Amino acid sequence: MTELKRIFCLMALVLTAAGCSCSGTEEPFVAPCERTDAPTGCGASCTGAGAETCAAGLYCGASGECQADCAAGADSRCPSAGQYCTPDGQCLDTPGSDGSTDGRNPNVCADVVVEAARVTPTVILVIDQSSSMTEDFGGAGSRWDVLKDFLLATPDGLIASLEDQVEFGLALYSAESRDGGSGGPPIGECPRLTQVSPGPNNYDAIRTVYRPADVIEDTPTGDAVDAILDSILGAPDPDPDPTILIVATDGEPDRCEELDPQNGQGEAIAAVERGFGSGIRTFMISVGNDVSRGHMQDMANAGVGLGAGGSADYWVAGDDASLRRALEEIVGGVLSCDITLNGVIEDTADACTGTVRLNGRALTCDDADGWEATGPSSIRLLGAACTELTTTRGAVLEASFPCDIVLI
Repeated sequence: MTELKRIFCLMALVLTAAGCSCSGTEEPFVAPCERTDAPTGCGASCTGAGAETCAAGLYCGASGECQADCAAGADSRCPSAGQYCTPDGQCLDTPGSDGSTDGRNPNVCADVVVEAARVTPTVILVIDQSSSMTEDFGGAGSRWDVLKDFLLATPDGLIASLEDQVEFGLALYSAESRDGGSGGPPIGECPRLTQVSPGPNNYDAIRTVYRPADVIEDTPTGDAVDAILDSILGAPDPDPDPTILIVATDGEPDRCEELDPQNGQGEAIAAVERGFGSGIRTFMISVGNDVSRGHMQDMANAGVGLGAGGSADYWVAGDDASLRRALEEIVGGVLSCDITLNGVIEDTADACTGTVRLNGRALTCDDADGWEATGPSSIRLLGAACTELTTTRGAVLEASFPCDIVLI
């Protein structure tokens, strides 16, 4: 092979993933399952003509065993000229000049394997630190202690059980009035915020701050949410993954300009509207029954971009069990099954020609328990597949799309 030919071959590998050797001599073709480093699963028993019963890169042959004629990817050669390598390792003839094909991707280019990454949500727990949180909570203890104990419980508490899937942060908020709860200007800073920046595996950092914390006095919810948004939106490298706030409060809001009486409803609603306008959703939990349903509904609507008259979900927790369910339901709904692709599907109508595997099992496109394309660079797992992704530690997701519809 001349030097010029070797250069052109290297260019072909980069641009088309063509299966050629760029060494001085052509390497002899050896099917993947016949190599010394054969893929795991070669020779395994299987049923059916598809790849559903075989590992990634293998298909179920006529002999009832998993096999591969070729290796999709950079080394995608087939033994015969004019063939192309499919994602499940089959060498198939390219279509003739009349455009006839066997129903598979007719492009001779090898499949491009697209790296997929599950979206990791950021969840900031915004905790009302007002003095009314010391009131009894269904006989299980004070509102403050029941909420804290659940969030910090191990190993089944909310943070400990999900810290490897969710980037948790914490913001305790309150204020102290100069007249001891009778109104007037605040003492010192308002709102008084104690924050732990969100991050992966953040249980220990949150516990260190939250465990010794105690209640203060007032409930400047709108001021607190605005201050939290300022810290998020002012970060030099904003997190591209979704961020949500979970506000757990037991009373009507007041505001730093007037800590008593509780006239901060409009300011609180405006703050969560601002958050939604910046891509940050807010979910509301009433710890106890002292927050009016009207205000909870207004806050819930504003938190997800619905106007007056909307019916967004909010949660009223009156005891330990209902509080747990409320928090788990919110965070469970935020664990994302939206997958970002390292590439672009030029025409999402052709997305189903791709292959998506979860823990080695092929998922069905446009199926209630499979997956769907949601945009040129994203797919979404649905139903049982979504549940498996969000509840299985160490879940492995693979996505590959024919190179005629994917551009890296």
